[in-house]
Amino acid sequence: MMIFTDKLIRRKNLFLLTGLFMTLVAVSCAPKYDPKPAPDRRLPEMQTNVATFSTSGNAVENFNLSFTSLGNVAIEEYGIVYAFLPDTTAVNLVIGGAYPTAKFKNAPRMGANTETFNISFPSGMHALSYRAYARVAGGEVRYATNRLNKTY
Repeated sequence: MMIFTDKLIRRKNLFLLTGLFMTLVAVSCAPKYDPKPAPDRRLPEMQTNVATFSTSGNAVENFNLSFTSLGNVAIEEYGIVYAFLPDTTAVNLVIGGAYPTAKFKNAPRMGANTETFNISFPSGMHALSYRAYARVAGGEVRYATNRLNKTY
């Protein structure tokens, strides 16, 4: 009877140790709880401002834009995408397409941002259409909610 009881005790202990080991493994593999939520990804918001033109009226002297929010994602590039057109026809002003960009060199800041470019108006064209853009880390591009047109 004693041998049977010893075997039973050993099996019971082995069962308890196996259960304890399995519980420890399960607890150590469980994902850790992070009490801090991940920060919201806020992208910059901007507005296209009126460009200034040379006194002769045949060149863009400065492009202007205003950031109403810089967001919390790094701005890698920003500026104005523009098109010289025969008239004020609406075109899809996006960067990387058919239209040139005027890239700003200074670091972006809240409020007005202005850069000098002196871009001459091409002959045969009678309109300039432009809007602000910002490319953020990861490659996403944000555009101003407005675009401006100038007939000359």
